[in-house]
Amino acid sequence: AQVWTVKNYDVDSFSNGEKIKQINSKEDWFKAGYRGEPAWCYYNFDEQYANLGKLYNYFAICDARNLAPDGWRIPKFEDYFQLINYIEPLCTKEYFSRSGSLAGGSLKSKNGLWKDDDCPQIESNFSAIAAGGYSPSIDYPEYDWDPIGEKAMFWCFTEWEKMTEYIDAEHLKRFQQDLISGKFNDKAIVFRLRNYDCKIDVDDDPKINGYYLRLIKEN
Repeated sequence: AQVWTVKNYDVDSFSNGEKIKQINSKEDWFKAGYRGEPAWCYYNFDEQYANLGKLYNYFAICDARNLAPDGWRIPKFEDYFQLINYIEPLCTKEYFSRSGSLAGGSLKSKNGLWKDDDCPQIESNFSAIAAGGYSPSIDYPEYDWDPIGEKAMFWCFTEWEKMTEYIDAEHLKRFQQDLISGKFNDKAIVFRLRNYDCKIDVDDDPKINGYYLRLIKEN
């Protein structure tokens, strides 16, 4: 059985004690991202949102120094899919990659800041709160911060070459071509919950974005 953390992760150092850089401006966040440096920030760069957890760029997630303490690890795509499939057993890998899963409603906290949410599903105790996210843009700065109450975004440790088993035959060749061309080199997979439906789905987002993290217990 899987055991997950029930709050957004909230550490500022790796398991060896080395600090992860805290960022307090968009300019410095971009600089860290372009250099491939691990970084974290509070929502809106404001400590009043510390209760939501820390937003990490993907370089913090994949760093060899490891964010997770002993006995825990950063979840992979397969871990999330097993969780989703446990809630919705009829959800296949290919179906999920195309359409997502209605298991999302069961992953949401029933009092977790969600707006317009009336998902009837059971409480799974994953307790995702609608804590927003950070996807900074040069051209559209007004959309930098995903609003609190609308989304929850979670990084997973991304192994693109292992994703072929989740791609249906119709799209597999194109996916393999994109993989070879390097299309995904600066991207990683994020699991996404939104306020306007009861689904959980995935997207490939830039590694420089800031999203939340959950951990899964080692077997």
